[in-house]
Order: sequence, then C-alpha cells, then structure tokens
Amino acid sequence: MVYALAYGPQGVLALGDEAGQVRFLPPGRPPLDLKGHASYVRDLAFSPDGRYLASASGDGTLRLYDAQGRFLRALGKGPAFLKVGFDSRGRLFGLQLRGNLTLFDPATGKVLATRSLSPYLFSAAQSPGGRVLGLGLSVGRVEVWDLTLPGKRGEIRVPGGPVYALAFRPDGRYLAVASADGGVRLLDLLAPGGPEPRLLYAHKDLTLSLAFSPDGRYLASGGQDREVRLYDLEAGLLERVYVGHTGPVYGLDFHPQTPTLATSGGEGRVLLFRLP
Repeated sequence: MVYALAYGPQGVLALGDEAGQVRFLPPGRPPLDLKGHASYVRDLAFSPDGRYLASASGDGTLRLYDAQGRFLRALGKGPAFLKVGFDSRGRLFGLQLRGNLTLFDPATGKVLATRSLSPYLFSAAQSPGGRVLGLGLSVGRVEVWDLTLPGKRGEIRVPGGPVYALAFRPDGRYLAVASADGGVRLLDLLAPGGPEPRLLYAHKDLTLSLAFSPDGRYLASGGQDREVRLYDLEAGLLERVYVGHTGPVYGLDFHPQTPTLATSGGEGRVLLFRLP
C-alpha cells in the first residue's frame, strides 16, 4: 500500500509505502528507493525551498534526506508519527499519536521545542507557510493550533464521527474536513461568528484523503470506495470523478507547476490524472 505521496517545489515526487520504503522520483532521472524505516511511512513533506525531504513512520522516527535523496539523519522516538512538515521558520516538526509535537533544527537534528496537543489525534494538516496546524480528532472535532502561540486557537465540532483527513486551501482561509460519514465539509475559518460547515458531495464510503490545487480552485478527495472526486470550488460543483484504483485512495497531491493530480492507493499503484 502507498500511504503517502508528496510533490516537491520543483516537481520531484516522493512516495511512502507500508513496508517503510520511500521512493524518490526526480524528473528525468532514475528513481531512488530509500530504505531504513522499520514500519509504514505515514507522511512525507518537502521543505519549501526543496532542500529537504522528511518522512514520518509508524516506527516512531522521522528520516531526513537532502534534495538528491541522500539520507541525512533519523530523528525522534516513541509513538508512531502521523504528520511531518516544516514551519514558518524553517524548523522541522513531527506530530505523533497521543498528540506529541516536536520541533527540530533540520541542519543539526537538535530538538528545539516540544508541545503536547490533543490525545485524541486522528489526522492533521498544515497551513501554507507552516504556521498553523489543523488537528482532526477521533471524537468529531477539529482543533486549530498556531505554532507561534502557546495555546489552542480554536475548536470546531463537525458531524460524522472521527475526522479522517484535513487540508488547508493555499490562502489559509478554508479548511476541508473529511468525516466518517463520507462527507467532505468546507470550513471558512475567518467567517464572523465562527465557521458554518458547507457540505460537498460525499463518497459512498469513508473519505481518506484531501488536497487543494495550488491556485485553490480545485479540491480533490480520495475514498475507501476507490474513487477520486474533483470539486470546482469556484463553480460550486463536482467537476468529475476519476476511477482506476482498485484499492482505497490514501494519497493525493497536485503538481506545483502542471495541471496534474497524483493519487496513490491500497493496491500499490500511483495514478496521474490531467485536470480539466
């Protein structure tokens, strides 16, 4: 199963699978298979400048690579890592099950800070610029945390049980939320009086992954039903449904420069779809 998928700023594609391997796919060059994790790769993230690639694993470690895919160092210990990314100051962060957040200096691997967030953590997303984290909880709530502030910035209750996936729109204003009822809800984080969820078309089963296009026009969702749905948010409609996966769709990401959506599934394949 290919659980994680991420494009770098220059179009490099990275994949993470259930065996703990990261596949590094630089355009025009042979792929590299990066091994070292002892369990599944749950998340991948490139630094905004493309200098680093970080992987988060169920083995309780992060692994850091350079822009050519060379291994630099392993970081962390303890519970499985759910989310990895880079904050607005260029620091590497890792978010573990039970809600433990650790900030690292990517150049040295030194631990810079630790924080305890929600113990009900189920999913997570990072805002553009890396300053804000959205946490999806197993108890049907979304928490918003600002990494530059000491406490939680806000909390939103959503129907449908556990929150399976989250994604911020590139402008940081809207947060897409996937719940256990298969619904995809769009929250306006700047709405007066708090966000009122806008329900989009639902999958026939669990919605497992979400991603916004770089211009914010499209939202893609991947489901347990093996479908990928593309919503045109400007027109307010379901643009199309992509098929081809024979397993659940776990990973989604849009190419940073071309109108392409990459998807990864439980059958171990990655599909590339052209946008309208």
